[in-house]
Amino acid sequence: MFINLFGKYLISKNIITSEQLQSIRKEQSRTRVKLGLIAVAEKLLTEKQAEEINRKQALMDKRFGDIAIEQGFLTLEQVSHLLDLQGNPYLQFGQIATERGYMTFAQIEDALQQYQNEHHFSEEIMTGIKNDDLDVIIPAFVHEDTIKEAAGVAIRTLNRLISTDLWMGDSYMTKLLTCDRLACQDMEGDLETTIGLAGMGDSLLSVADAYAGESFQTVDMDALDSVGEVVNIMDGLYATALSEQGKEIELLPPSYFDEETTLRGEEFGVIPLEIRQKPVMLVISYGSKIYFCGE
Repeated sequence: MFINLFGKYLISKNIITSEQLQSIRKEQSRTRVKLGLIAVAEKLLTEKQAEEINRKQALMDKRFGDIAIEQGFLTLEQVSHLLDLQGNPYLQFGQIATERGYMTFAQIEDALQQYQNEHHFSEEIMTGIKNDDLDVIIPAFVHEDTIKEAAGVAIRTLNRLISTDLWMGDSYMTKLLTCDRLACQDMEGDLETTIGLAGMGDSLLSVADAYAGESFQTVDMDALDSVGEVVNIMDGLYATALSEQGKEIELLPPSYFDEETTLRGEEFGVIPLEIRQKPVMLVISYGSKIYFCGE
């Protein structure tokens, strides 16, 4: 996420162009290696063990390394070693930008300091951003405590299942939101909650195409069904976390809207995202349902 967070900031300050950011993004994506592949190459895991961890990761809201440690496949020291081999996103960005003459390292450092100052980020948060550490990045942008847990589950799920090409902006609370397309799901029981992905135009195709492994021509009900599957996974993981806290939760069937829809409620959270450079809104209510135009 570092490349998108910092890259968009640089564009807003007219330091680099969107075309230059895109070229850095393409180069960086070619050099990113999954932890499992590195572990197999280092002969710390067999292919069978790596595949087993990948299967578990699809069902659990946990990182590859955390699962590997829990299963006794790797030690904490070995996981740290593998993470070092993956490459630091900040240094990758710096190397590509300087090699192509877009910025010097001194300019990058100055811009990073300005970015930190404008957002009032601590050194710990900046280190997390440089390392693409979602456990640090998410609470830095999601300011409302009530929705932080659900947001964390949702964004980590998108990062794992849809794309690492993510950007997020500051969350905000609202009582009204209008969107063109929406897939959402309610929870009932000890806690009423709604989680959904909303978009304008065809932006939700960034989720639908990636999850289904095909190219939809428009955000129709088939595409929304694909988005709904992703929302269902988010909700399932969040419901599991709530049940572990002693809450009785029931998931209702997902709801889909393929035309302009107005969301309203007591107050709910909206987290602006970009997924594969397409704007998407993550919508989360906590303790109350979200209602839709006509309900």
